Amino acid sequence: MNPKKTITLTAPAKINLFLEVLGKRPDGYHELETVMQAVDLVDTLTLEVTDQGIELTCTEPDIPCDENNLAWKAVRVFQKETGIKGGARIHLVKRIPIAAGLGGGSSDAAAVLKGLNTLWNTQLSGTRLMDMAAQLGSDVPFFIKGGTALCKGRGEIVTPLEVRRRFSYVILYPDIKISTASVYKNLKIDLTIKRKDVNFILDVLSSDNVNALNISLFNRLEEAALELYPELRRYKSLLESYLSDGVLLSGSGSAIYGHCENQREAKNVKEQLDKLGIEKAFVVSNL
Repeated sequence: MNPKKTITLTAPAKINLFLEVLGKRPDGYHELETVMQAVDLVDTLTLEVTDQGIELTCTEPDIPCDENNLAWKAVRVFQKETGIKGGARIHLVKRIPIAAGLGGGSSDAAAVLKGLNTLWNTQLSGTRLMDMAAQLGSDVPFFIKGGTALCKGRGEIVTPLEVRRRFSYVILYPDIKISTASVYKNLKIDLTIKRKDVNFILDVLSSDNVNALNISLFNRLEEAALELYPELRRYKSLLESYLSDGVLLSGSGSAIYGHCENQREAKNVKEQLDKLGIEKAFVVSNL
């Protein structure tokens, strides 16, 4: 084996365009039906193979650079599954807000798996990488494929969707770190409530009807998150003051995004948020 030494990759954020919770599984996870979309807000990772050990550095001081980091864990899973004894050095330039429902940690982990597959020339199939990703977390398999996808199970059953149209969004991060576990714990699954049908948004994404996307966006976790973190309502209302439709919490939060008619509108909304002193607002498009 004659591996390459260094590679630099980007790890995109995601937003949930649709998220329905179907119930609790015997393994403790929740059965989901979600449409995730990768967007062009990205972290950058530089990976270097070494003789042994794992070394992780990061530009964000609040992020652990040890075995508690998903990127670190991804190296361990790759070593275990391939039998490779060599180590890795990772430098992470963090741009995706943490604990925001944007999947940054999961995306970083997926990038590490793909990067090591290239560096070590192991030529693992996408299916094999997806299996490794599922060991790391519910969102990680999606980022092996990226793009736009319908994800089921606890997130590991990923069906890519073809989306030809460019969609523009503005993401507002209120600098509130949310515990995903606490949101799910606060979720009241009432089986008498009619479940939202994912097929409506699937039809919208495959069509040219941009405006219909606004009324098809849905997140079952939103109300549970807003109850736990009531200050989020103020930020959602703020974004709704510029965009009357198509404003939604991503995943378990705390990032809130709004679908815009075009990138010009998204930039205009960001400018207004900037004037109000909102430090973390991003204009993004689907990848």
